[in-house]
Amino acid sequence: MNAKEILERILFEQKITYAELARRMGLTRAQMLYDIRDGKVKKISESYAKKIMEAFPGQYSRVWLLTGEGEMLNTAESNGKPSSQPTEKGYKLIPLIHIDSVGGMHSKNDVVDEIEYIEKYVPFMEAHDGDKAIFQSGDSMIPTIPPGSILQIREVENWREYFGYGGIFVLLLKDGRRITKEVNRYDPDPKNYVMCISHNPSVADEELPKAMIVAVWKVIKILTDRGW
Repeated sequence: MNAKEILERILFEQKITYAELARRMGLTRAQMLYDIRDGKVKKISESYAKKIMEAFPGQYSRVWLLTGEGEMLNTAESNGKPSSQPTEKGYKLIPLIHIDSVGGMHSKNDVVDEIEYIEKYVPFMEAHDGDKAIFQSGDSMIPTIPPGSILQIREVENWREYFGYGGIFVLLLKDGRRITKEVNRYDPDPKNYVMCISHNPSVADEELPKAMIVAVWKVIKILTDRGW
């Protein structure tokens, strides 16, 4: 992959133009970028790679920017993944996994029969090691969680002993579906069922057998695309 292909991959991923990339890099003159675009410059310089990494913290590998080889995503040299240590601004970078959780109890996920992979890393304040981020689909949790939102989730390892009713959770079911619901106690049979609450008033609440649940993640934060 040459320098032009590298830049165009960044522009595609970020949905920006060469001019916007120059602005984010803090360049007063963007001629070098246009020289790369026009094929006059074949390699990204060390200084430009550093500026790109600073413009998009935690997202792009220095080696990939300089050579076009290896993984595009930034990885820590020690263990092959971005550092989850807090930055000076207090956030950690959380992997955004290419899967979704659907709001509807009887709806299909948008992402099915695909390999799970990390799309990029998203900064979250006060995140924990092991936290992940996924996409939300479906409209049964609106207005709290509109479709297209990004969910920061944290696994609940002992959910069979203590669920923590009243929170919003992502539930992995035995049939492979991932659903997002507010989960409350099901009073008629709390040992075997939970009550799944929809926030969309047009979607009915429904009890769910615990035997159908394989794994549980608590929704910690919700990032909503407001179109800004």
